[in-house]
Amino acid sequence: MELEHNPVVDNETRRSFGYRLARLASMWRREIDADLRVFGLTDATWRPIYHLNFSSSSMRQTDLARSLSLEAPSLVRLLDVLEKRGYVVRETDEEDRRSKLVSITSQGRQVAALVCRVADQVTARLMAGVSDPELEECCGVLDRVEQAALAHKENTDAGKRDAR
Repeated sequence: MELEHNPVVDNETRRSFGYRLARLASMWRREIDADLRVFGLTDATWRPIYHLNFSSSSMRQTDLARSLSLEAPSLVRLLDVLEKRGYVVRETDEEDRRSKLVSITSQGRQVAALVCRVADQVTARLMAGVSDPELEECCGVLDRVEQAALAHKENTDAGKRDAR
């Protein structure tokens, strides 16, 4: 089934989609960040905790840095702070002694639960005017865009491997 394309939508709305999506993600994070400052948490401190909370096992420090879009030295300094607060622990990776594994502690999980509650409140506030069918349709669009991005990355990575 071929999708119908409106030239006006192609030229204006499609061009601005990625920009608007990135801007909204940034605004959303700032809203959560503002609500968490009352608890002494900043964007830098709550994001790794939130991310680690959803990981079923320890994460390599390099993988965590990549997933948070942080440079490794910045993450190391941040993990020093989180470790001193008792939210995370780092251990040497037995499979690769050069790597560190990062795990969330039970105290970190309590902070993650707070972050989740605040994130849920922000979500409710920001999405109050969005109906369930609108949300489902939007999630479907985002899923298709994400799949296209992943497929492109996979093809690009395969092309790089073939060129070697």
